[in-house]
Amino acid sequence: MKIIDKASWQIDGGVAADAVVSHFITVFTWLYNHDMLTEDGIEEFEDGIDDCASLNDELVNKKGMLFLESCYDEYLKSVAKEFYGKDINGKILNKIYETYLDASEVE
Repeated sequence: MKIIDKASWQIDGGVAADAVVSHFITVFTWLYNHDMLTEDGIEEFEDGIDDCASLNDELVNKKGMLFLESCYDEYLKSVAKEFYGKDINGKILNKIYETYLDASEVE
């Protein structure tokens, strides 16, 4: 299994659990809205995201994994200090995705 991120990693790293859960809710919501979750991922999302959440290749489809592998670290850096767990509507994630799509068109 390829794991991109786990809520427990962030919590163990000292990030408040409520901020981590909010972050994962934002990411899962965004992935869901962009058809990037597998059936298992949709089920996980619909059951509710909590402090056991994980972004991995069993929950995210190929399109989602390609995007996360390419851009998730950039997203974490973008929200790290001021916006971690606060990008509720996914605006920052949308900007990164637009850049990702533009770069994909060039290739």
